Amino acid sequence: MVVSGAVREMGIVMSLRRWWSCCIVACLCLLGVDQATAASRTHVYLMRGVFNVSVGLDELAAKLNKRGVPAAVYGPMSPGSVASDAIAEWKAGKVKTIVLIGHSLGGGAVFSAAELLKDANIPVALMIVLDAAGGPAPANVRRVVNYYVGGGTVTAPPGFRGSVQNIDVSKIPGMDHMAIQSTSSMHQKMMGNISAAGS
Repeated sequence: MVVSGAVREMGIVMSLRRWWSCCIVACLCLLGVDQATAASRTHVYLMRGVFNVSVGLDELAAKLNKRGVPAAVYGPMSPGSVASDAIAEWKAGKVKTIVLIGHSLGGGAVFSAAELLKDANIPVALMIVLDAAGGPAPANVRRVVNYYVGGGTVTAPPGFRGSVQNIDVSKIPGMDHMAIQSTSSMHQKMMGNISAAGS
């Protein structure tokens, strides 16, 4: 009888645990956050262009935050702030997947932020460059996606183990130096890149 009661209690506990897990999953789904996104601990650091004109990046950050992917926007002269924030969050275990996005002058600044992270032995899962000057990919970056209209290309230097994609979007109707960071279609492309980086 004692054994039977213990088995019954264990069954009740297991049922409650399953019920609680289902509740958590349901709540995340209602909030528009899937389990993979919630568990990925991806953080996106975005850097605007000169005079902070790249307000499309603020809109992209808002979309990401709404989907449960933390995103913060910085000015183009803040690679040190981006790196120090990413380092602190990485060391605290809050971030597992670091994504850097920069437009124009901010596109150049993400190279500097990535180099600072490299000095701290911290990897960058994805770096998205939007119509910037280009240059050699930092060694700690796993994937670089360079979308450009008239900007430069990103090169893979000797010993680079990641991947580099240079994508010319100049043929897309209405695409220009400002539209590259503000249009819905570009936001969709970047969110797809980010989703792949966190999986």
